[in-house]
Amino acid sequence: MMSTDRRFLTLDERAAYLVDRGYVNEHSLSDHAREFIARTNFHYFLGYARNFRKLRREGLVQGDDRIDRVIRMVEIDHSVSTRLFAAIRDVEWRLRAALVEAHCSLFPDRACFLEASHFQVMNASATPVHVILRDQISRSREPFVLGAFEKHAHNIGRKWTENPTCLTDDERLSAMQTLPIWSTVDGWTLGLLERVITETAPVVDDGARWLWKDVARGFEVSNQVFQTQLTSLIVLRNLVAHHSRLWMRPSAASPKRPKPFEKLLRDSDSKSMYVAWLTLAQFLRAGGGDQALISDLDALISLDELYEIGVKRPLRSAALG
Repeated sequence: MMSTDRRFLTLDERAAYLVDRGYVNEHSLSDHAREFIARTNFHYFLGYARNFRKLRREGLVQGDDRIDRVIRMVEIDHSVSTRLFAAIRDVEWRLRAALVEAHCSLFPDRACFLEASHFQVMNASATPVHVILRDQISRSREPFVLGAFEKHAHNIGRKWTENPTCLTDDERLSAMQTLPIWSTVDGWTLGLLERVITETAPVVDDGARWLWKDVARGFEVSNQVFQTQLTSLIVLRNLVAHHSRLWMRPSAASPKRPKPFEKLLRDSDSKSMYVAWLTLAQFLRAGGGDQALISDLDALISLDELYEIGVKRPLRSAALG
């Protein structure tokens, strides 16, 4: 039966808790461990400790099995997340620019992307893309966008209150018609950006031209894997942005292994975080940033063999939540 004791534990009680439940071997805390546990939410730390205990029981923890070794997993994870975040931001910038370029080569630069007919319905239960687009543009605080709403308010004799909510839905839509896509795209969430890329309907002339295929070509990613790899990128971005644990976490969205990096992935589970990381690297290839990212990640992974197991082969020791 699960204990109902949920009281807050002192620092020494937290150390004892880890030992009593078999997470680590000894009660004593180094000065570094004491400082780390004092400033880290204990529930978050237990996500690492539970997986560490599982690896210990399976005989996969070689050498140091004190609390300090668990902390080392957290610290390497933090460094990896920091490096990944910089790369993800780079890819986000490029995705937004690539979308604008592809859109403007296929469509007028304004108005059309606000309409339902601009998109194909891929999931009938999802909120339509054009509805989310209009909402996110309405909530934008970018001066150029606000200026369009302000101008429209003045044109129809409405008092401007520094907020588009002073306008009706139809009035806001009229104001948005003047906004080119390049002035709004930076205010969209990455999830919306993905949907605009993948759900924009094709242009049909001599043959169907798909916006997403033009974007994929710009990143030198094949059509066969682009959409699954883009989804993987979004999932990775959310994990990193929300400070989630990466070590001993199988990927929820498993893209196909990036072909340029097949040799590097030979000893990695198909659902490992390392596959997701090299998928991110593939999006950087066109700009030449893939090797720098891989080199930096491999240097961090090599700091501890136990960390490498957790990001390359978590399925050989099924990760816990």
